[in-house]
Amino acid sequence: MSEGVEHKAQVLLVEDNLTDATFIRTILEKDGDIRVTLSQDGIRGCQLVESNRWELVVTDFNLPGRDGIEVILACKKHQPETPIIALSGYPGSDHKEGALRAGASDYLDKPIDGDDLISAARRVLKLKSEEETRTRVLLAIGAYPGDVELGCGATLMKQGMRGDDVHVAVISSGAAGTEAVERVEATDRACRVMGAQLHLPPDGTPELPESDIVLIRIRDAIEALQPDLVFAPSVHDVRESRQQVFTATEIAAAEVPSLFCYQAATTTLDFRPTHFEDVSDFLDQKMAALTYFQHLAEGRPHLHPSLARSTAQYWGRFLGYADVEPFEVIRQNL
Repeated sequence: MSEGVEHKAQVLLVEDNLTDATFIRTILEKDGDIRVTLSQDGIRGCQLVESNRWELVVTDFNLPGRDGIEVILACKKHQPETPIIALSGYPGSDHKEGALRAGASDYLDKPIDGDDLISAARRVLKLKSEEETRTRVLLAIGAYPGDVELGCGATLMKQGMRGDDVHVAVISSGAAGTEAVERVEATDRACRVMGAQLHLPPDGTPELPESDIVLIRIRDAIEALQPDLVFAPSVHDVRESRQQVFTATEIAAAEVPSLFCYQAATTTLDFRPTHFEDVSDFLDQKMAALTYFQHLAEGRPHLHPSLARSTAQYWGRFLGYADVEPFEVIRQNL
């Protein structure tokens, strides 16, 4: 009786040059633990990422039918956790930046070095396997109530549904008296919808404290939670308070593997996201979380759910017109 079939990682290779495809397949299948399926055009490649589950996609840039960027976008839309290695024979950095912006995990120049290829493939496959079996801790930091819900609320819900431990830290209530209480209640209810544990300042701070106090509070939260990924407002912001939170987070999170920055209400046009998270399945829940802020939305139209939905659709042009939350990636080592 058989003791079981050895698992082979299923890899999709999209490459129209048969010589290159044969070389790549030989390298990847050499040790017997990877099985490669070949597509020689972009249209078929996009169909395969939609209809099959892959543990790795390797795609060339210059393809008949649809190019490599379209293959990457299709993969990120239909199976966003699948790592992608992009290949290109074009010199310069434009193609590399385009591939990484679209969602590729790695990029290799042609002619392909066999050792570099197998090292890259095993690295991303190992990371994917570890991610599937390990619970991560995520910490999202907001200067005020509503910052996190607006900037990365759907992403937190998505990761929480996958088993990650999600936390939200708010540095200041941004108000005093009754309004402060209402804001705290709104963010508490929103965090319950998001499945996140809320951490509030100990004194109900109405205004953002001095820089050293902000740094201490963020550092204390990071030391207590030991997060794998931290979200913070972008430094590209009109308000100095959000710039201050970013700066403190960047210092306090120096040892955290990954640091992403989200778009806040007052983020400027200098915001340059390179990671686009498909949150199509979680956008309605995000809208539900934002409804708790509607009674506070007078003078704050950014908290209106319809505007948040429009923003998600706007950024979707970078990910096959899915509903998207955009992030600047300061560091990504997950």
